[in-house]
Amino acid sequence: MGLGGVDTLHGKRNCTVRSCGSAAITSLDRQALCLNHFLLRCYERLGSVDPRGRKFNAEPVDLASMRAFIEECSRRALDVSLQSQDLTNLQRGRLLDILLWAGELFLLLRIPRLTLAQSIASSEEDLAVHAASSNL
Repeated sequence: MGLGGVDTLHGKRNCTVRSCGSAAITSLDRQALCLNHFLLRCYERLGSVDPRGRKFNAEPVDLASMRAFIEECSRRALDVSLQSQDLTNLQRGRLLDILLWAGELFLLLRIPRLTLAQSIASSEEDLAVHAASSNL
C-alpha cells in the first residue's frame, strides 16, 4: 500500500522491515519505519503493555521502559500527523487512536500497581491485624 504524497522525515531512507520498499516516515525503537509499519508496531506494542488486556503476570513489570515507549509512540504519532501531508482519513484516524490509547496508558501506569500476590498478601495482613485488634 503506497503512501502517496506523505512527506518522509528520514529523507531517502527506506523502512527497515524486511521486504518493505516504502520510504521511512519516522522511527520507533531506533528503527526507521514506513507509515503502515509504524502504525502496526504501535498497535502491537501498545497492546502488549496495556494492563487491561494482559492476563495476570506475577513477574515485575519495567514501568520505566513502558512509559518511555508510550511517550515515544505518542510523540512520533503526533509528529507524523502534523508533518505529513496527504494522509487518508483512515491513517489520520489510526494516528489519533494511537495518541488516545497512549494517553490512557500513560495515566494508567501512573497509578500504583499491585501484583495479585502483593494484593493477596496485603489482604491477609489486613485480616490478621483486624482479627488481632478485635480480640483485644
